[in-house]
Amino acid sequence: MKMYKYILTLLLFWAVGTSAPVIAQTTAETTSSSSTPLQSNPDVEMADVMRQDGKIYIVVAVLVSILLGVLVYLINLDRKVSRLEKEFRQ
Repeated sequence: MKMYKYILTLLLFWAVGTSAPVIAQTTAETTSSSSTPLQSNPDVEMADVMRQDGKIYIVVAVLVSILLGVLVYLINLDRKVSRLEKEFRQ
């Protein structure tokens, strides 16, 4: 049961860490003429093209499925290890 708490905590920190920069951006930051590596460049049209073609949703779906697969694998592995620990104690 401890492993579930660790995995849940890790996922929570991951979700907060990856969504914070997206929430912090405003339209003034993305349309400025001086761009830094952290700001999006308005000259790059790849994201717009991917959104128009609907490919961005495919990318998001693949990433989510990979992360869910890793999570399911870790949960199954934790169950197996817990079962082996119980057998070893007896």
